[in-house]
Amino acid sequence: AKHTDGLLVHGFTTAQYLRDVTLPQVEAGLAASGRTRGAFTVSYPGLVATGVDGAGVADAVLAVRKQIAFYGATPAYRGVLDLHGWGDLHTELHRLSKVGDWNTMTSLIEDDVLNTFAVVGEPKAVGAEIVRRFAGQVDRFTLYTPYELDDATRAQIVPDIHTA
Repeated sequence: AKHTDGLLVHGFTTAQYLRDVTLPQVEAGLAASGRTRGAFTVSYPGLVATGVDGAGVADAVLAVRKQIAFYGATPAYRGVLDLHGWGDLHTELHRLSKVGDWNTMTSLIEDDVLNTFAVVGEPKAVGAEIVRRFAGQVDRFTLYTPYELDDATRAQIVPDIHTA
């Protein structure tokens, strides 16, 4: 933050990690350069699992679990899991990734992990939850959907974020 005008946060983060780790580092860099937070843009592509109906949400949840498992296996991202007390999950995901057992990895992403890393739900509820979690922390939020999300569903979410 000392020499830049913004930060694109990695999608494998959580509201708590932003609050406790990322943003304090941003603030320190801004202070060191004599700037304020208003002169800096934090952009976050947040994981979202939603769909037009229950089956669509279920498919999205599976895709997001897979994405979380993939990132969770990466040693560089262990710190996010450690912050939440899930360091052992990283160890197991990393081990399984070495043998290519992606199905087991996906099955290890339990609901508490899923719901901490992703906003999950029907389109009308998702926008409000994004705002609740990230207002005041990020300036720009992009829907990170590692699955096909149709424009009509996206259109139900985005206005709720913009009006916040």
